[in-house]
Amino acid sequence: MDNKETMIKCKKCSNEISKNAEFCPKCGEVYKKPFYKRKGTYAIIISTVLFFSILVSDDEEDSTSTSVEAVSENTVDTKEEVSEEVSEETSSVVEETEEQIEYKAYNVSELLNDLKNNALSAKEKYNKQYVEITGELGGIDSDGKYITIYEPDTFSFDSVMCDIKTDEQKQVISSLVKGDIVVVKGKITSVGEVFGYYLDIDEIRKA
Repeated sequence: MDNKETMIKCKKCSNEISKNAEFCPKCGEVYKKPFYKRKGTYAIIISTVLFFSILVSDDEEDSTSTSVEAVSENTVDTKEEVSEEVSEETSSVVEETEEQIEYKAYNVSELLNDLKNNALSAKEKYNKQYVEITGELGGIDSDGKYITIYEPDTFSFDSVMCDIKTDEQKQVISSLVKGDIVVVKGKITSVGEVFGYYLDIDEIRKA
């Protein structure tokens, strides 16, 4: 039974031959197995498929990598351009702000008299204003934090306390002595009946 199942008839001479025979021993007809039945066929197919899959995957990775690099470079360039634009705009704003500041000139006696006469009115007039004050240099803080400006030739204890903001201002003040007449530019930050005027120095020089 098994032998019959493994035997086939030759297509040319009808002689019975083995299924696995490569040719008919009677007539010599050659029998080749279909490609898909040959040994190693599936292994070749699978290897070929894997090979092309790897090639396609590498191409996609290279393409993705190139795209990411391009996007990254564009992002860096954009950030640099934005940073430069912001820097230019900031510099422009600072320059415009400096140009727009106008210091109104006063003698220190005007401020002190207005404060004595009506502290409320003085606050409304001078607080948060940019002023240029001329007066007599009074106290000089040993730590270089502030100076006071008095009304010349008076014995009043009223004064304008001026906060020193930079080392350059300290250098100028270190070369002065009490009693010198000075010109101070700055912004008045506070006005009070008891504590008087407080001013942030922008510039100081000897008159």
